[in-house]
Amino acid sequence: MRGITLSSLLISLALSAVPLQAEPPKADPARAPLEKLGKEFADAFNRGDFSAVARMYAEDAIAFPPDGDFVRGRAAIEALWKGASDTGMKSLEFTVVDVVSSGNLAAETGTALVHVQPAGQAETTANVKYLVVWKKTGGTWQLYRDIWNAMASTPATPPTTPTPEAHHH
Repeated sequence: MRGITLSSLLISLALSAVPLQAEPPKADPARAPLEKLGKEFADAFNRGDFSAVARMYAEDAIAFPPDGDFVRGRAAIEALWKGASDTGMKSLEFTVVDVVSSGNLAAETGTALVHVQPAGQAETTANVKYLVVWKKTGGTWQLYRDIWNAMASTPATPPTTPTPEAHHH
């Protein structure tokens, strides 16, 4: 009996020394379909199909472009994206950070790389962050609210400050 108790104690001690493996958080069930839709959105924009982009939005959708007014409805949103392309936005790449859904609504946060090349200028890449609210209507996820803005640029290396010894008057 004493051997069984000692064995049990040793097993208990050994198990308590092993850290418990935390299960990774389960992905929201809406994440995979929304990531797929984000890829379809980027593909449509990148090939210049602004009508396809607009159809991804609900009829009553609102976009909130940076430094701009509300853009309401599909026709206006289509014009927004076409205008962005006309002024040099060439392509988009999305990275989903998080998706949380409840019922027929889902919130997606993420980042995007926006490749921009205005006429006669070199191409640049902007990093943006976004939040979109998706609404499921008739079994289909559609963009309902869409807001984005630039992420802070990486600060340049500050100029070196001359030391007092370097100043000669």
